[in-house]
Amino acid sequence: MTAVPTAVGSRLAGDLQDLAGIVDPALPGWSRQAFSSYDIAGRHHAKGLMEAAGMETRIDGAGNVIGVLPGDGTAGGRQIMLGSHTDTVEGGGRFDGIIGVLGAIEVVRLVRESGIRLHHDLVVVVFFNEEVNRFGMICSGSHAFAGVLPQSALALEDDHGTAMGDALLPEAGIDPNAMLDARYDLSKVTAFLELHIEQGPNLENEGVQIGVVETITGISRFTALFSGRQDHAGTTPMDVRADACCAAAGTILAVERIAGDEPTSRGTCGMLTFTPMAVNVVTESAVVQGEFRSDSGTWLRDAEAALTAAANSEAAGRGVTLELDWRATEEPMPMAPRVMDTITQVASEQGLSQARMFSGAGHDSQILAPFTDVGMIFVPSVGGRSHCPEEFTELDDILRGVDVLLGAVLRIDGGA
Repeated sequence: MTAVPTAVGSRLAGDLQDLAGIVDPALPGWSRQAFSSYDIAGRHHAKGLMEAAGMETRIDGAGNVIGVLPGDGTAGGRQIMLGSHTDTVEGGGRFDGIIGVLGAIEVVRLVRESGIRLHHDLVVVVFFNEEVNRFGMICSGSHAFAGVLPQSALALEDDHGTAMGDALLPEAGIDPNAMLDARYDLSKVTAFLELHIEQGPNLENEGVQIGVVETITGISRFTALFSGRQDHAGTTPMDVRADACCAAAGTILAVERIAGDEPTSRGTCGMLTFTPMAVNVVTESAVVQGEFRSDSGTWLRDAEAALTAAANSEAAGRGVTLELDWRATEEPMPMAPRVMDTITQVASEQGLSQARMFSGAGHDSQILAPFTDVGMIFVPSVGGRSHCPEEFTELDDILRGVDVLLGAVLRIDGGA
């Protein structure tokens, strides 16, 4: 297929402006968080665009919006699937997730306008709740879609003691029982493709137009509770304190040190709470929540062991007790070689530079990858910024990504 027609630019720009504008005015940035009315409105807006593009639509039991453009039936009922998400982090950006949704819908429009009848059914999915929610769960919709959402996920609690299962229906309009039964038959999906901003600086720094994702990061998350002794900050000598704050601080620095060992590894502590919250009191308890990310499962396990040893040392050296809880590690997920090759070939034919790369961000694609062939197409992020209001991707870069996405769909459809 030749380059995307220039008229598409204004159409897609309008779509981006409309969907990105559905945000919570009480929060900073471009905030459309899961479990909010704005998230519901965003998914329903996408559903309306699907219907206007000629797709048959429905919302499954997990809140995922599914649109289908029927093929001619000669692929034996098989499907090519595209999709991403429309929810954001608090104070997030206006391109993360939604270019994959709107780009997929644009592919449907271009197929129909060109008069092409695909052999496969073309399916577009808007996944519910990709970003980490207040219960600590990520990719809730795609986990349910793949049939791997555990019952235990519904028991996860937020800071107020509310269980996720109890919040689903009143806040997200989702019956938790239906969510557990929302498994999609992925055995009939020939390939799943997701267009996404890179969320990092590599493509821009290297002057490359298209990123072909090889592996999506593995993630290991932890919660560390340090329990010390509350004392007066002005009268308690330094050598007799059991200061939970200092043990937590040493552990946070250990995360930074451990993650600095490998160029593709990351370590972050994003939450820290003290009890009591007072500058004139020695801290009695401190809770640290953090994570490691890497393209190596072996490195993640080594990092877990190293941080466990460091946290225990920090606690023991201060007379503080430690409870360290590691959540189940999400292993790094490779993309399908044949889909990567297809993306590379299409980009080359369109005269676009491309590079194989690692995704340090998690995506719905990694949840589906064990069940079908999956590929991701990255386009550059200006300054590498993401998960912030300054997140930006040039429209021309998005259009190139849509063009590659369309070309990959046509090649997979003709070659399967």
